[in-house]
Amino acid sequence: MKKKSSFSKNDLRQINKLGLTPRNVEKQLAAYRHGSNYLKLNRPCAINDGILSIKKSAMDELIKLYDREAGKLRLLKFVPASGAASRMFAEWFSAMEKGGFDSPALNKLFLHNLKKYPFYSLIKQNKSASEFIEQKNIRSLLYYILSAKGLNFGWLPKAIIPFHLYNAREARTALEEHLFEAAQYVRGAGDVCHLHLTISQEHKKEVNKKIKAVKSKYENMCRIKYKISSSVQSPSTNMLAVDENDLPLRDAEGNLIFRPGGHGSLLKNLQNLDADFIFIKNIDNIVPEKLLKKIIPYKKMLGGLALQIQQKIFAVLRQMENCEPDSVEIKKIINYCSRINIIFPRDISRQSLKIKKQIIFSSLDRPLRVCAIVRNEGEPGGAPFWVEERDGNQTLQIVESGHVDKSSPKQMAVWSAAQYFNPVDMVCCTKNYRGEKFNLDSYVNFDAYLISMKNEKGRSLKALELPGLWNGGMAYWNTVFVELPIIVFNPVKTVNDLLRPEHIIQKR
Repeated sequence: MKKKSSFSKNDLRQINKLGLTPRNVEKQLAAYRHGSNYLKLNRPCAINDGILSIKKSAMDELIKLYDREAGKLRLLKFVPASGAASRMFAEWFSAMEKGGFDSPALNKLFLHNLKKYPFYSLIKQNKSASEFIEQKNIRSLLYYILSAKGLNFGWLPKAIIPFHLYNAREARTALEEHLFEAAQYVRGAGDVCHLHLTISQEHKKEVNKKIKAVKSKYENMCRIKYKISSSVQSPSTNMLAVDENDLPLRDAEGNLIFRPGGHGSLLKNLQNLDADFIFIKNIDNIVPEKLLKKIIPYKKMLGGLALQIQQKIFAVLRQMENCEPDSVEIKKIINYCSRINIIFPRDISRQSLKIKKQIIFSSLDRPLRVCAIVRNEGEPGGAPFWVEERDGNQTLQIVESGHVDKSSPKQMAVWSAAQYFNPVDMVCCTKNYRGEKFNLDSYVNFDAYLISMKNEKGRSLKALELPGLWNGGMAYWNTVFVELPIIVFNPVKTVNDLLRPEHIIQKR
């Protein structure tokens, strides 16, 4: 007997319009009822135990390798740039609603610092906004900066918020800085630089308009040809919101409420890209030109290491495909695998050569990522761990706090011992040794979803997120972590981060 659907005809139309099926949504409801799953942390990664520390001489060789080969490859920079800047300005939104900051001293500090921001000249260009500054009318000033009746920074994407002021006439946005940075190392055959942005549907027009306005400027400046593409997060990755009793939430018209599924949704976008090496970097982790000389060598080093490892893996796979390696060769291959963090089952030594070959081939023939790891100096972010799988094997993963069982003192002790974190700066190889794209869904830990409590328009709700793109979304990729200096990580999570020394070019 066919099970009766719990959704109305209107619900089914809404679900189908998103590209979902009732079965997809039922799975989401089952995940809410089950609750979050936790990873079992074995130990945090450390130097020579999951993390490579590369000496200067080896780094120079990897940079040479990258520079030698880059012009023959299809390189691409992938920038998740979907987010609105609302969270960046959260403190200012709060102050606007209250009519000011929490004390006269903080109000004074805000007005004092205002001229240091790269967008100060945009504020001063408006007569009313200039008067608000003179009158110390903080509420009206913030309303001008954040609302659609002014600069609209509270709604615009981070990509087109001014990040750095070069002189009185030039304030570069985050997008422009990414264009300039990409030209320094994502220069492929024919001096072409491929850049892909993921953007929200509602911001598409503004971002494309900005690209059109600045593209030729940076092509001339960097003597390069940009191929810039963009994509939006697929509606089919949206997640149903539920109440505290795990029942579907509805709006005033009775429609189901769906929310974006987090950055794990971008795995579909990544799957659709055609490139030999894909550099992933967040939109807000970008520096002005003056710091790039120190940072670009590390980007090239990551690329060179990814290339070196890929070449070795491909050579091994072709060797195993074309001939039957003997026990001596198998031992050499296993030793190499251990150096790139591939751990085999303990009983592999007791298996026949044929079974050993199958296990090794399967372990090597998968996507590869080389990830920057930096010392944890109090910044939020996922950390590198050895994770115990259900079969007793261990994998290298980037773990967020939401994946840790906080009721377990042992797991919390392991979590707290981490000394490094991932600044979302990595090189991804998504093609196999035959040049075919991997099916990235095959390497996801689908149990690594997250459930969090949110408050939206005064309503408490539960929100489900897909396994994060560089967390559970890449759980079963081959992973190499590389220690880099903290200088590579310069995020702008809040507007106040723009006042950090690394983002200030000159006295204003």
